[in-house]
Amino acid sequence: MDQSILKKYYYIFLILSFLISFNIAGQTFATTIVSEDEVDLSANAVDGSLTTNAGIRASTGILLGVGAYSGHLEMEFPSALNPNTTSYVKLETEDELLPYLLGGSLGGLLSDIAGAVLIGNQEFTVTSKNGSITVLEEASSGSNAFATDQLKVVTNVDNDYFMAITPNAQYNRIRMTNQIGALLGLNNTKTLDVFGAFHNQGLASCGLPTYTSFTGTGLTLDLLDLGGAGVTDPHLVLDDDLNTFSELSLGILGVAASIEQTAYFDTPSNSDDNYYITLAINPSLLQAGVANSIDVIAQNGAESPFYTESLNNILTLDLLGLLQDGQKATIAVTPGDEATRITVRLSSLLNVALEQQLQIFDIYRAPALPILDTNSENVSICTGNSVDLIATTTGGNELRWYDAETGGNLLDTVNSGEAYTTPVLNTTSIYYVAAAEPGCPEESPRVPVTVTVVDIPTAGDINITGDESPICSSSEVTLVPSSTINGTYTWYFDANATNEITNGLVQGPVTYSITSNGTLVITGLDEAGGPYNFYVRITEASAGCENATGDLAQATVDIIDSTNSITIDSTPVISLSNLIDFFQGAPSYNVTGSVNGDANVGDTVSLFINGQIYTGVLDANLAFDIAVDGTDMALDVDGLIEVFLEGALCTLTGDITVDLPELIVDDLLQIFCASDNPTLLDLQVAGNDIVFFDSLDASVALDLNTPLVDGSVYFAGILDIPISVLTRIGITVTLLEDQPINLTGQTSEACLEEEQYTYSTESGKQNYTWTVTGGTIVDGGGTTDSSATVIWTELQNTSISVLYEDSTSCTPTEATELQVEVEDCGEVLGEEFCLQVYNEFTPNNDGYNDFFEIECIENYSNTLQIFNRNGNKVFEAMDYQNNWDGIANVNGIMGKGQHLPSGTYYYVVNIPELNRNLVGWLQLAR
Repeated sequence: MDQSILKKYYYIFLILSFLISFNIAGQTFATTIVSEDEVDLSANAVDGSLTTNAGIRASTGILLGVGAYSGHLEMEFPSALNPNTTSYVKLETEDELLPYLLGGSLGGLLSDIAGAVLIGNQEFTVTSKNGSITVLEEASSGSNAFATDQLKVVTNVDNDYFMAITPNAQYNRIRMTNQIGALLGLNNTKTLDVFGAFHNQGLASCGLPTYTSFTGTGLTLDLLDLGGAGVTDPHLVLDDDLNTFSELSLGILGVAASIEQTAYFDTPSNSDDNYYITLAINPSLLQAGVANSIDVIAQNGAESPFYTESLNNILTLDLLGLLQDGQKATIAVTPGDEATRITVRLSSLLNVALEQQLQIFDIYRAPALPILDTNSENVSICTGNSVDLIATTTGGNELRWYDAETGGNLLDTVNSGEAYTTPVLNTTSIYYVAAAEPGCPEESPRVPVTVTVVDIPTAGDINITGDESPICSSSEVTLVPSSTINGTYTWYFDANATNEITNGLVQGPVTYSITSNGTLVITGLDEAGGPYNFYVRITEASAGCENATGDLAQATVDIIDSTNSITIDSTPVISLSNLIDFFQGAPSYNVTGSVNGDANVGDTVSLFINGQIYTGVLDANLAFDIAVDGTDMALDVDGLIEVFLEGALCTLTGDITVDLPELIVDDLLQIFCASDNPTLLDLQVAGNDIVFFDSLDASVALDLNTPLVDGSVYFAGILDIPISVLTRIGITVTLLEDQPINLTGQTSEACLEEEQYTYSTESGKQNYTWTVTGGTIVDGGGTTDSSATVIWTELQNTSISVLYEDSTSCTPTEATELQVEVEDCGEVLGEEFCLQVYNEFTPNNDGYNDFFEIECIENYSNTLQIFNRNGNKVFEAMDYQNNWDGIANVNGIMGKGQHLPSGTYYYVVNIPELNRNLVGWLQLAR
């Protein structure tokens, strides 16, 4: 931000506006001394001046234990300060401690480099109190002294040092204590100078920071001393000078570390304010990705930061371009809430052999950039006129109009939405508008507004073709206007433009037509009424400037009565290949044809195309072959070539229609498989030199390697051919996701050789291939079947898989497999008896499958006997109720009440009601 010129020219204005617009309370000082000891000139600390000071003394004494003392000074504000209110104490120490403590957590390392000692020599303690209650206290001798947001050493633009004190509780007193550590010898006295304690509540909320500090993480003594890490000239970020800067550096390192600098503002920002940071970065670091390693952080006082954003997300393309060119760039940061501290943090890029530095020239606060009214963008006016320029800003901010991007002259100050009226302009001019808080010198970067001044067209700016020779009455009169000025044409019968000729006008036998490019075509004129005068003016496209009355271009037409007539046989064929050649450096094209009727060998043929005239002569066959510029044919607005045949007595006229080719795309809806990761190169279009755009009128073609996005429309065109010549074709893209094949059916507790199970997949596919392991297909399972019915014949390694072909899928051949758990379900007597033996159980008291179960056995009178593999009975029961847990209840090989070991056993179930025995094996597993 360059405010120097503004201040130079408007210093008096700003002072007056401050006095008028604000009731400035200024800094509020502590005014009462509550307690003091060993203090010289204590009144100077509460006199409201930062140029006078009290001195707090501390001494080691003259002998060990004799005469040693510490001093203190306790000051009180007129009223209590709210929590999170920052107050400041201006200090000077005798041992130059403050420049090192300015570095926060780096203070100890910085002092080691300089050979200073923070602990053991002069030391001091800062205490904030609410009455007699201490709410915050810290000593300079502590580990990482003054490294928190509540207590910081800060500096101002003059390199004076202050304690910034921000308790999270209410307070009204500040106590400073000076003491001497154990390393200093006897008979030494040290003084701590205190200039005053104050806070800045009530100050006008202008946008320059008052103080700054820095800190870092992950840095070592070697990195700071030998590696060049640290912050150089931190106070220069406060001087409002774009030629000076503070430099943050991490040196060249391969460890995770960071360095950061904080700017402190006296008053909170408004929610819609911007913070502006002017910085510069080594372009090589940008290329290495450092923008992702630079963060901007906002917080209100000592509260936790509420806004953190990487520089990569803040930079616009224009700002990125400036930084890549090695220039300074001013970024805008909008925290969106009240903030009094802005921090810029540089984190290390690992494995980068570059010195990692960041230069900060300026940090300030101002309103957001003004927003131009739509009618104040791309403004064009006619020479000799003025124009109203309108912009808007937020809240009660004002707008300042300038004649230069920096410095320059302040032309006017207006409210939001009010117009700045330019003087009468005769040349194109650029104006600049900035937003600012009334009475404050800081303002947003200036937004340029270009006012293009357009000359008023004259008759000499318009050329008319078609009246050079007398026209045969049997032919149309074709008057073709052309100009280097882009605009539209209007025809009149008089030079004062009072009697307009309109398209389709009929006056007696005469008919007037006007084509889209402004060509006037007249039929029905005769020799007796001539000569005829017609007048044309041009209305310039951007500003609407038009020929002044009496200064229109004139065409004078002579008519010779003649029955002569001609027809022209010519059909130029322009291919897509021709168009590409026209606009890519090979525009030559020959218009050929022949003339029938009242024409003679050697007659001159003139072709009027897009404001240009091309001539040739009729050969012995009354044919012509005339070389023209193909781009003129393509750009001719009405698609007609006006033809003039100059005969012996009069000129005969005609025209040739030019048909331009179209870009043909057979498939306007193209479908791709997402898994193929298609790009623009995969779009199906015919021809070469095809490029794609993201809109019909986009000026920059997309990279052909751009990935396609589902649902997007891409517009195909040909490189360098304007859209006015070749309309772009929109292609809609659909991306199909791969659909997994489905195979359904029972996959658990399938019974061995007892039941049939059906498995199904998608229907309507081709060449099904079914594969079963550990089972047999008993139905379906053919090449046209979408299902298969299986009997499982094995207990292990059992699965079913299917493969089919699908011409509509992204994966034409798809396959899937199911693993099936098969178990021996025992003998099943049939659904009518509801009897099924589950021949495996695990009696381990886990609550699951602890008992030998026979489904529905409780419905029948029965006898159950269990035998081991040797035929010895181990269990028997009458009317079994599914409650055997693997314990023997008969004496034999195992004693009664013994737990039977794991193994295979055999059961015999007698059911008299059914007149049969149920026999089988069971597996007991513990």
